[in-house]
Amino acid sequence: MELTLTEAASRLGVSVRQAQRLAQDGRLQVVRRVGRNVIVEDSGVLRRRRVSTQRGRRWNATTAWAAIDLLDHGRTDRITGSTLTRLKSRLGQVSVEEFARLAADRAETRRMTQTRRRAEALKQSLALTGRSALDDPSTAAHFGLAGGGTELVEGYALRPELEALSLRFGLEADADGEVFLHLTDEDPVSSPLTTALDLYERGTTRERSAAEKTLRAALDRYAGPGSTSTA
Repeated sequence: MELTLTEAASRLGVSVRQAQRLAQDGRLQVVRRVGRNVIVEDSGVLRRRRVSTQRGRRWNATTAWAAIDLLDHGRTDRITGSTLTRLKSRLGQVSVEEFARLAADRAETRRMTQTRRRAEALKQSLALTGRSALDDPSTAAHFGLAGGGTELVEGYALRPELEALSLRFGLEADADGEVFLHLTDEDPVSSPLTTALDLYERGTTRERSAAEKTLRAALDRYAGPGSTSTA
């Protein structure tokens, strides 16, 4: 089912302007445009409405990347002591949906247009994720998806690199741009888990389903036998 952005805003209980921002950074999947009306998938609206009812503060960027470290490698140097102990305990209990919500502040997403140089050159300057990561055949195979064929460029960069990247590649803010730039103050983790998080947040229905399986498997492995992380 498809919804106008106004209908999506009403269902989410947010302003149309807030819904526009969600669509601009890819958290609501834009299907098409009819005149001035933006049409989005209702599946993304339903998922965001479920997440918005969940309580609790989201992790800051340091904790979010520490959580990704733990799921990827079983260890992290980003946090220590009681903060690390609490995070380990939490990871053994959360669902995929809750994990994605808690880790949402790992980076700030900017949607942009590239006006200088080739897209391939920009990709080489980023830690690729989401659909761009699927250009790698082994990553696409991991998710059981067909890689390549996308015109989007999606990747992570450290926040201080934004000015240099913008000058070099002619990056300009654009709500319909083909570049999703995730800016973070922490060294990003390039891995299928990070790719899964981004696909889960802004991928197609099939991509989100594949991403959910990867995230669920990682959480279940971390929690061990008897895990309730997928509940």
